[in-house]
Amino acid sequence: MSSTPDSSSVIDRDTSRPAPLFVGDHLALDFLNSIASPKGTTVEWLRNGQDLIDWLSSAGILTPAEGIRLAAQWDLTELDAVAREAVELREWFRRVVVRAKQSGPAALTSDDLAHINTVLARSVSVRRIEPTEDGAGRFSIVERRLWTHPRELLAPIGTAIADLISNGDFKLIRRCENPPCTVWFYDRTKGHRRRWCSQSTCGNRAKVAAFRLRKRLAR
Repeated sequence: MSSTPDSSSVIDRDTSRPAPLFVGDHLALDFLNSIASPKGTTVEWLRNGQDLIDWLSSAGILTPAEGIRLAAQWDLTELDAVAREAVELREWFRRVVVRAKQSGPAALTSDDLAHINTVLARSVSVRRIEPTEDGAGRFSIVERRLWTHPRELLAPIGTAIADLISNGDFKLIRRCENPPCTVWFYDRTKGHRRRWCSQSTCGNRAKVAAFRLRKRLAR
């Protein structure tokens, strides 16, 4: 799989670009799918800092209000630099996933762990006591990220990557079986027989292709 798409095949950030894909059943895999070819054309959802904020908002890591505030508050040049770091982190992690699929999590090196821990160390958060959302007069301790610098945007992604490596079953991490599709997912289905990123897209395309092949062979 190419880590750097041909710019001529990437849809620009405009109304023609579809919404980000969240079919991976794990945030770390959804992060891998922030560049994908769901319909044969490569789409990049992290082309700049605003894209990164938009993706994090879509993923539920930032609230819509936080996304608007941080985009207005932070320097766009710094945000763009963090977006480039996010792409580098994503493509590094893609190589890690492929390696762990082939040889198991033991294939991760001390350098791999240091890379993840460096990202995790960017997290800046505080614990607060707040009323529970049910309005029942109860309280709970919650952890809130402070978002003091654009570099912190990668910390929750690092947490997701660390969780997948620590707790995931790499035998259940798969790539869509439709050859042009590049989407990864965690197979949580009963019997672990999931084959497609989406039954409504790649699954249906595979059925149509199989039907046409049967018709040709029957002639």
